[in-house]
Amino acid sequence: MRKTFLSTLFIAISFIGYAQVKFEALTFSPPYPGQGQKLSFEFNAGKSPLSIEKKTDIAVYLFSDKGLKVIEPAIIQNGQLYSGSVQLDTNTNCIAFGFSGGEQKDNNFGKGFFIPVYNSSNKPLQNYYLSASQLYGGYGEYLFGITNDPAKGLATLEEGISAYPAAKENDQYAASYLFTLNSVKKKEAEPIILEQLKAIEKKPLLKENEYGLLTQWYTRLKRKSAADSFTALKKKQYPEGAWKKAEAMDKVLAEKDAEKMKKLLDEYTAAFPPKEEDKYMLQNVKSQLAGIYAKNKNYPAFKETANSVSAAERYSLYNNLAWELAEANENVAEAKAMAKEATEWTKKEVASPTEKKPEQLTQKAWEKKRKSDYAMYGDTYAFILYNTGEYKEGLSFAKDAATINKLQDAELNERYALLLEKAAPAEESKKIIEQMVSDGKATSKTKEALKNIYIKENKNETGFDTYLANLELAAKEKRAAEITKTMINEPAPKFILKDFSGKDVSLESLKGKVVVVDFWATWCGPCIASMPGMKKAEDKLKTRGDVTFLFIDTWEGDGNKKQNAMNFMKKKNYQFYVLMDDENKVVSDFSVSGIPTKFVIDKAGNIRFKAVGFSGNADDLVDELSLMVDLASK
Repeated sequence: MRKTFLSTLFIAISFIGYAQVKFEALTFSPPYPGQGQKLSFEFNAGKSPLSIEKKTDIAVYLFSDKGLKVIEPAIIQNGQLYSGSVQLDTNTNCIAFGFSGGEQKDNNFGKGFFIPVYNSSNKPLQNYYLSASQLYGGYGEYLFGITNDPAKGLATLEEGISAYPAAKENDQYAASYLFTLNSVKKKEAEPIILEQLKAIEKKPLLKENEYGLLTQWYTRLKRKSAADSFTALKKKQYPEGAWKKAEAMDKVLAEKDAEKMKKLLDEYTAAFPPKEEDKYMLQNVKSQLAGIYAKNKNYPAFKETANSVSAAERYSLYNNLAWELAEANENVAEAKAMAKEATEWTKKEVASPTEKKPEQLTQKAWEKKRKSDYAMYGDTYAFILYNTGEYKEGLSFAKDAATINKLQDAELNERYALLLEKAAPAEESKKIIEQMVSDGKATSKTKEALKNIYIKENKNETGFDTYLANLELAAKEKRAAEITKTMINEPAPKFILKDFSGKDVSLESLKGKVVVVDFWATWCGPCIASMPGMKKAEDKLKTRGDVTFLFIDTWEGDGNKKQNAMNFMKKKNYQFYVLMDDENKVVSDFSVSGIPTKFVIDKAGNIRFKAVGFSGNADDLVDELSLMVDLASK
């Protein structure tokens, strides 16, 4: 799929007592801000890593029971002093400041600029602890560069329970507490969870959500009879409750036949007339239905369904299908028409958006997203036009896609390079592609395009390898310097996991080898996309004899996890050594917030490198891992 995935993540901070929160670079008033009040602030960039930047951008993130909203207040700048104010909503419970200049961020030395919202007794609100605990779950890593730390999230929730003992009886708070507790403490958590569930059971009258919480956790703890009992009690106590609607939707989602699914969806909307809060859920269901039609090659039904969702979702569906058809060289005319329509729409959105800005995005982030969408869709269209021989038309879209990403995306560069070779003067093409190679943002196909231009100019390929090596040298030296700066030295969490044969494998047993650990899942698109590169890297590095690759399957859903992973490996014909993290304990111990995440562990058992995500360039992945392994082995 060519869709951009963005996990919904959140962050956290913990405070002892109710003293005023103070920062070196940020001051604010009132000292104990309350809901509905105006918060004034002053940021001193001279006391910040941003002191060297000409301008500081300021965003204020307001957390509430309803979610996250970002505000970009009017700012008065006086030298390196920035002042402004923001109106807190009547449901705000936590405030976070984001300060940035260019690519640089100030995150208060990894601790964040986080402020509780207080009650009239200057005590942080109960749900401040809930919002704050979630902040350390990953959103802070995304927004502010705060290290993902579930243990701090748990400590914050426990602090909230200490301040508000009744918080454990709040179904939303209890759900977050039990989930975080189970994530951080695993097996040690079970007695505590059972104690909390028993306390909920003893309440004289349970809410429907509390029945749901009991069912969820007894199911998770493999206590089926208890889970079934509370499910039955919920239905008896709330015969027309929310569960009825949820079960009907589950039935829709479970259907794999498109026409039957459509009929069930029509019955669902008739029985439960859609409300505003159902909008995105129904759109996602329709997108899933469109995907089934596409898989069955029923393109008229696919388009009819896609046209019933928002324009943004519709053109995302168009782009995904267009790319898949183009890659398979199927129904090229249909793919071209959809890619063209999606590209034209996103191009217009860059200049004059018709979609409303999401509340959780800053203006700059929203503009960046619109440009990114245009680049992605334009790249799909350029790919199709290249395949159909329409080089000049394709070149303009490939150029836009690559330059929006400042020639730093190797996959987009590849399309641009191939079309440059076909439709632009050799001198111009050569200069641009040389830059891609020198920056280390060139795939093997990009280098092949440069070779073709070289041969045209020189009538043969003599000297090309030396010419290419000289271009690559600067990129390799720059990359090595960048990677060296990211080197860490932390003891790797010890673990023992089973492989497909049931054999126990411990990290301790691999001391004396450099270990590359790749956390992945069968459902994870970027994980799967990175695997060809991981295979190349393993094939290259295993000849050393002192390197071991471990592919840890984690965060899988219910069902036979091992069999699903085995089936996946067999289908893809990968011979990776897979270990099963069935309880998701090891992934938690390594503080992983998103997958794929790769670790390089040295021969003494220390983590030397951590790499999150996949750039899309297999060659770059091989080079990166090779450098990391070389450095870790020294």
